[in-house]
Amino acid sequence: IKRFILQIKQSKPLIITTYNGDYFDFPFLNQRCEFHNLNLSIELGLQADRKNEIYTGKYLFTHLDCYYWVKRDAFLPQGSHGLKAVTKAKLGYIPIEVDPEEMVEMGRSNPQHLCEYSVSDAVATYHLYMKHIHDFIFALCTIVPMTADDVLRRGSGALCENLLMAEAYSKQVIFPNKKIEKNEKFYENHLLEAETYVGGYVECINNGAYRADIPTSFKLKNNKIEETIDNVNKIIKFFVEVESNMNFNEVLNLKEISSNIEDQLLMLLESVNNSPNQTIERTPLIYHVDVASMYPNIILTNRLQPTAIVDEKKCSHCLFNDPINRCQRNLGWEWRGSYYPLSTNELISIKASTSNETQYISAIKQFSQKHYKCNTKTVTLYKENTVCMRENSFYVDTIRSFRDLRYSYKELAKNFYKKADIARNEGNHEKANEGNTLGVLYDSLQLAHKIILNSFYGYVMKKGARWYSMEMAGMVTHTGAKIIQASREV
Repeated sequence: IKRFILQIKQSKPLIITTYNGDYFDFPFLNQRCEFHNLNLSIELGLQADRKNEIYTGKYLFTHLDCYYWVKRDAFLPQGSHGLKAVTKAKLGYIPIEVDPEEMVEMGRSNPQHLCEYSVSDAVATYHLYMKHIHDFIFALCTIVPMTADDVLRRGSGALCENLLMAEAYSKQVIFPNKKIEKNEKFYENHLLEAETYVGGYVECINNGAYRADIPTSFKLKNNKIEETIDNVNKIIKFFVEVESNMNFNEVLNLKEISSNIEDQLLMLLESVNNSPNQTIERTPLIYHVDVASMYPNIILTNRLQPTAIVDEKKCSHCLFNDPINRCQRNLGWEWRGSYYPLSTNELISIKASTSNETQYISAIKQFSQKHYKCNTKTVTLYKENTVCMRENSFYVDTIRSFRDLRYSYKELAKNFYKKADIARNEGNHEKANEGNTLGVLYDSLQLAHKIILNSFYGYVMKKGARWYSMEMAGMVTHTGAKIIQASREV
């Protein structure tokens, strides 16, 4: 232990990285130091928080635990968060494995192999950190006004709120108070157990094997094909100007392209009309259709903001409350609630007979199970709310700037990777390394912006969030579901 402390003092590292060091390595080391009358806080400045869950270096170094990145940002399934599984998934090789039951005996009989196992874990942790975590965490630090320790360990909702607070401060927007939930909420005189909104809609292909040489039956809607034929020029213009970033007037063979597409669609329409039940047989091709940044773009298109969700009472005091101003947009969403089936009188009786909230809820559940044969009932309702188009655009502007920055960083990363490949083929390894380094940097920046962008939607339903709005979250997912369903009908 003294040799380890001496090594830290001599090397003076700025960053120490571990894998699950907060829960295993440093607590174990701290207990061994206490047994030998050593103090890690005095020797290294390594301190644990009040709950003894996080170990941070207050003076000499920053402790970054790779395990937090794996849990939050690696998108690996549960049960695959161990170092061996992560190394195989993210680094592409299998490190040395030793059965924990054999470690003590191996330390006596084959210490060399045990040392190789220990070094293998250290090497895996180092390369995992350098390849996936280092650039990503410090890229986030340039966006979120927090230290590397907090950026790594805090949830995406906390990162989003700190970013919004920094943006609001720079634009002189007053922070809303944190959302405080009511102790009791009711639905038609029934106590609510929980309430939320209907979440995202997922569309996936049917199970089975799909081959390009086996005919498959497809049922198409002729009205959707006719609608596509009417909008061919509009679709081409969107592709040229928005997706390809080119001037629409520079397209020389526009008539030839549009007429070719229309002819193919007309042939398809004729086949559908002549077939029974609008079903045709074709050898299928599977296309992956991805809506780029769907939720952020829904928020931007509809100018959705937590503070912009208004009602008739608020609009009645507004000077612009006139249909001519077109400052109101009504959007729907689906509310889902779980409620206890007890009546109001039964609730009052149970509340009077219990002394605290824990006993109160427990008694309600027992009563519901005994008399109604169920704990809770679930109901889903379609609701509509008004979105104010004249609300301060701070929230929307923040999302727009982050989306545009992400696209620019993504393009820069792609360009530098291409330059690195060209330089590598020409034998210029110095330029190849430089291009690859810059590509990794900009790729980390675009990934950091992607994480924040995706958090803007989920953050509004975070408990205690300053910018809280269940209505807005429901509107985003409901609109997204309609877009996916509409594309499926085509």
